[in-house]
Amino acid sequence: MFVILIIFLPIIMRIRIFSTLQKALIEMENMIKESKDIMIEFSKEEDKKIIQEKVNEFLDFFIVPPTDLDPNGIVQKFNRILELSESRFKNMVDIIAPNASTETKANVIMTLKVAIGLNSVYKMIRHNLELAKKTGNLQILLALQMNMPLIMRIFKAQFKGAKAFSKGLPVGDGAGPLTVAMLLKKDDKIESIDEMIYTKREYNGRKLIILRPKGPGARLGKVARVVNTLIDKFNIQKIIMVDAAVKMEGEETGKIAEGVGIVIGGTGVEKWFIEDKILKRDIEINSIVIKMGPEEAITQMDKKIFRGCETALERVKASIERTEKGNILVVGVGNSCGIPNIVEDSSIIKLKEEDDKKED
Repeated sequence: MFVILIIFLPIIMRIRIFSTLQKALIEMENMIKESKDIMIEFSKEEDKKIIQEKVNEFLDFFIVPPTDLDPNGIVQKFNRILELSESRFKNMVDIIAPNASTETKANVIMTLKVAIGLNSVYKMIRHNLELAKKTGNLQILLALQMNMPLIMRIFKAQFKGAKAFSKGLPVGDGAGPLTVAMLLKKDDKIESIDEMIYTKREYNGRKLIILRPKGPGARLGKVARVVNTLIDKFNIQKIIMVDAAVKMEGEETGKIAEGVGIVIGGTGVEKWFIEDKILKRDIEINSIVIKMGPEEAITQMDKKIFRGCETALERVKASIERTEKGNILVVGVGNSCGIPNIVEDSSIIKLKEEDDKKED
């Protein structure tokens, strides 16, 4: 019996792991199909089959990062590649939904990005599973099985995020823009630049410049470019940045933390441009973050995060009060999906209901 167990145990393990992973792949495939259907629904064209073919082709879109063999100028190269990719996304959305409004197109772009991410993860899992089948490698299967719960956790959250973007609902990552939107007033003169809006205002004897991505479409805005432009234009002495941040397990959602430095996620390109600017100008940087889980950041915003934004607004005002003199730039960093440019009435923000959270 001992010898038989040694011989057949790996075979039984492989069969069980293959079955579990195959079910997960089918579930992933269904979510990808549904996310593609969501984008196709945006199209008003009669021939949906052509749009479907275009979407299927674009899901394999990729970005090749610049070589780092010679690091000199790599940030500018990376920035150029990212700009080209944004241009491609906009062209694709013009094909999918040519007659849609500007705000709807912004939502479609974000939905398309999520769908490409989902498709990439799915293909990577499928690749490793097929490789394990061909080689009989039990180690690959065990690694996949151990990591699958974490992968599915984020995968499902991304899928729900695609639904939220397609419907124009606010997501957790919009905590920064929402906080700044609550600081703006209807009387403010709003100006637009590079998918962002800003206004100038006197606040308790201090000159404020308030900046955030344009809403309510799903935009991140060209934060670095606009921040550097405003630094030169208004001779900024202090920057206060507000953004969402990933919490540690066990921390409460919506908790506020303060620090110094530039809080911008992504590739680090925009962060580098701002750091380079403030180094030359000797500008003070204050950062305020609203903490949340990675799933909460990409799914519909709930009441805990909203209350965190209200607390963050008070922290922003306190930071302004601590500043004795000089012009202050307040920046809301994040995704503006579902968040109007000015939020004076909190009831207009469509928050996640408790019943929805229990279902999740």
